[in-house]
Amino acid sequence: MLDTSAVHFRPQALSFAGQLTCVPRWAEVELLNDGPDDILLEGVSSDHAAFNPGLSKTGALRTRERVTLHIMFLTQAAGAFEGLVLVHTAGGSIPYTVKASASDNPYKVEPIVGAKIVIGERFRVPIAVYNPQAVTLHVKQVFTSESFLQLSLPDAPGEGGVQSIERPPGGSEGPVGAWTIPPKQQSVIIHVSFVSQVAGKFKGLVNVKTDAESLLVPFDALVTKGGVHVAPELVDFQTLVSPLQSRSLWLTLTNLNPQPIELLSLYDPEQDRNLQITGFDQKGIHVAPGATMRFAKVTYHGGDEGFMQGKLQLIINDTDAVSATLDIPYKARVLYGSLGFMNDKTKFQSVPGKASAVVRSIMISNNFSVPILIHTARIDDPSFKISKFTPNSLLQPREAVSLMSVEFTSNGTSALYTRDLELSTNVTAMRIPLQVYHGKLHCQVDDSEPRECSELSLEFNMGTISVTESRRRTINITNLNPVNVSIEHFASTHSSVSLLLEGVWDPRGEQVQGPRDLLASQRALTLAPGHRLALAVEVVAAESGSTSAQVTIGTRRKEQIGLTVRYESVLGGLAFLPATLRFEASFPGRVQSRVVAARSSFERPLQIHAVRSTDSRIIPELMTRSLNPLARTEIAYVHYDPSKDSAPEGGYTPPTDEVEWDVPLTEEVVERWARRQEMWDHIGTKGQTDIEATLLFETSIIKGAPLTVRASLTKPFIVREPTLSFDLTQVGTAVSQMLLIHNPSDTSLAVQLVFPMCDAAGEGNASCDIGFRLAQEAQQVFYVKPRGDLHVGPILFEPQAHMPYNTTMYVRNNLTMLFPVVLSGVGGSGRLVLREGAMDFNLTASDLGSQALDGADPPPRRRQRIAVSKRFRATNDCELPVEVRAFDISGVSGCAGFGFEIHDCKPFTVAPHESIELAVSFAPDFAASRWEQWLRLHTQSGVLAVPLRAFVPPELLPQLADRSPFSGEAEDWARKVITALSVALCAVMLVVVVGDIVKVYRGVSGAACRESVPADVISLLSWPNIDTMAPAMWNSE
Repeated sequence: MLDTSAVHFRPQALSFAGQLTCVPRWAEVELLNDGPDDILLEGVSSDHAAFNPGLSKTGALRTRERVTLHIMFLTQAAGAFEGLVLVHTAGGSIPYTVKASASDNPYKVEPIVGAKIVIGERFRVPIAVYNPQAVTLHVKQVFTSESFLQLSLPDAPGEGGVQSIERPPGGSEGPVGAWTIPPKQQSVIIHVSFVSQVAGKFKGLVNVKTDAESLLVPFDALVTKGGVHVAPELVDFQTLVSPLQSRSLWLTLTNLNPQPIELLSLYDPEQDRNLQITGFDQKGIHVAPGATMRFAKVTYHGGDEGFMQGKLQLIINDTDAVSATLDIPYKARVLYGSLGFMNDKTKFQSVPGKASAVVRSIMISNNFSVPILIHTARIDDPSFKISKFTPNSLLQPREAVSLMSVEFTSNGTSALYTRDLELSTNVTAMRIPLQVYHGKLHCQVDDSEPRECSELSLEFNMGTISVTESRRRTINITNLNPVNVSIEHFASTHSSVSLLLEGVWDPRGEQVQGPRDLLASQRALTLAPGHRLALAVEVVAAESGSTSAQVTIGTRRKEQIGLTVRYESVLGGLAFLPATLRFEASFPGRVQSRVVAARSSFERPLQIHAVRSTDSRIIPELMTRSLNPLARTEIAYVHYDPSKDSAPEGGYTPPTDEVEWDVPLTEEVVERWARRQEMWDHIGTKGQTDIEATLLFETSIIKGAPLTVRASLTKPFIVREPTLSFDLTQVGTAVSQMLLIHNPSDTSLAVQLVFPMCDAAGEGNASCDIGFRLAQEAQQVFYVKPRGDLHVGPILFEPQAHMPYNTTMYVRNNLTMLFPVVLSGVGGSGRLVLREGAMDFNLTASDLGSQALDGADPPPRRRQRIAVSKRFRATNDCELPVEVRAFDISGVSGCAGFGFEIHDCKPFTVAPHESIELAVSFAPDFAASRWEQWLRLHTQSGVLAVPLRAFVPPELLPQLADRSPFSGEAEDWARKVITALSVALCAVMLVVVVGDIVKVYRGVSGAACRESVPADVISLLSWPNIDTMAPAMWNSE
């Protein structure tokens, strides 16, 4: 067995820090044989692909002889790396730890990996280089040692190539002008081509030499046959050993066809209830040529015991019905049970500085119901060796045997890692973790990476503090070992330094121990595997001066952790004015500001380095950075802006692009607003509307001087009265109101009135029940000045029926998104009703006047006009008053017509459920047995028509006719005068006409005598258009 304590590496560990991708780095490690015996070197390997080791020689390494180990680090991706380089000898392997970190290279050169190529297909890809320098970058040479790769210049014709291209000497560009790359530009320098006639994986490197760096570009390609390939070809769920166990596999498809395909469906024809298919898009999955895509995940759940097998069928859009269906076989075995092992026999300690070997017996128990045949056992680590193992060992059910012995050889280095003992059986593959540990604790300060505490130089510089001020720093100590680590000793060399346990947390992040004072209790503290403790180092200065203290922590495994604490204390303090800052309740969109002052009692000037807030809504802004002793100084503005809340549930103000103007208000928008309201109400129920934040001022003496700030949240209201009520309104008419909008914010408020959309064709300018609508001018976007008021509208109420109307109108705005306003109104009317239904006059003998007993007529001088009067009662039986504004009788305006007359004729109003009496008279102007007209009352809601009727019995008609004329003496005299004038006028007109006829006749006769020429005889009858009522002037000349 090799004594690894006689082998020494220089340096003891290797770290490639700050490297670049695709840029190789080499390092040399010296291996010294310090033992009395020769060591036979057989080779070297690495467990990580990024580390590529090599030996300067193999064979015998004599005592006191050295050999050089060459290690190259080359990575394709950025990140942190750690691995083991194993030096293989005849007596065993010697591990050597290598670490590295890398970032993306500034030349933007990327590896050529992941290519999938069909047999016979030529794959050609360019390599481009970016010049990040301020001077020209020259590419000197590009070559590859791989025979399957061909290189060609960007402008080279054809598909051929060579394996090396070099820049001509003497600075001439020749055919490679692209190899001169100007500053801050990128250029394609070479094309890499590849073609293969056989399937398989191909890996290689392309070396690019420049005058700045040498780059290695990895090449990795997979050559397959053409067509559509699904991986895995067989979905093997292996063995499920519990009804609660399931195993999932993703299915991947590669389209090597020249045309795209569509995955249409994936299903199990047998419909196995334990098989589940997820992640497949039933709408179809498009796969481009040459693309690889994960298209479904299949899961098998433990069910009935036994062997299960079947096939999935994948349907693609191929015209050939056979190739359009791909069969994907699957299998699973369900066998309940397990293989057990003793966990305490799988942990091996690697003691730093001490080479040792530990042998453990591995006990395996068969908890299955069937015999288990263990075929092989292997450990992929040369530090472990398996002995006393018999291949194809049989374990009967419920049997436990010592299956093998495992020997671990430690070379004295500090190691912490896990290797698997892999057992291949007839049922399942079993992995037993073998854990190597060193027993040390890992420390983490602030945001640094955890490292072994013994490797760190721990020092806390607390800076300058004031007397009686408390200041603390925290260090996290984690046990990454698979065994418990007990901390038995805590000590401090100065009384002002305290050690406080803030808590212990398990690997899930749950706290398992609470705070306590470690120096006061001095009780041992046990850290279980994976547990972390937070240790606070606190100093409280009792007097001024400089202090340096040492804190030590000791474990049962003899590890000592040292921590140096330094600080300087001075007399004085810092007081804020006011001691607590308070803001009024506010909301997103309204910002409040306050000024904070402070007074320093330190002897020296106090410098303010920074100020931060524990709440994003409280925003400090420094006004000065220096405070003189004892002077009151205004030091900061503090702004309270609720819209700066970073919590998802704190957002009440909608984003600017979330409010859409001049579009219908859909149900989706209302629901989104309602969820925002529920979120706000939830915040209120949780008590999160009260805000308490702390401003922490970092000064040259006090670190984190606290100032408490209190504020609260409130919901903004942009409408003072959330209900707009309309008075009782006449049906068929419209009334309007304006809505008063108040802008409580410090920015302009945009608002728009809108009703929810009733259907797909709605426009959002009217309510769904047709009771309310917006006027045309009310549908625009209004802008309200900060802290101002504005009346918007008008909003119209148009009742169509006798009923109450209620609806919700929303004020769309950029502050709360929506604000609801409840609109209410009642439709009503006013109506006059006559109890009799009509105004009827029934004339009797007494209404015709006095008559002699013998039936003789009275003298004409005593006949008077017949007039019958009657009073009618009209009642308003509705909810609104009736206002009568004008009258007419059968279209004749005024209060009298056709023998009917309304007395006391003037506009009047009848209150609801009140009555009024109308006095109407009737005086017949001719003899008839029935008169009927309409009395039309013009009201605010329309015209009310009431029948006016008069009746005379048949037996009274002779008497009524004998009373003609029906008017009085004055009217009779006027009629006689008009008749006489009409007769006289007719006589005059007749005389004029006769005279004109005579003149015409004489004129015609005279002309005939003088000229003896026949002339036409003009007759009145031949001039039908002559107006015979007007004189005609004829001239014979």
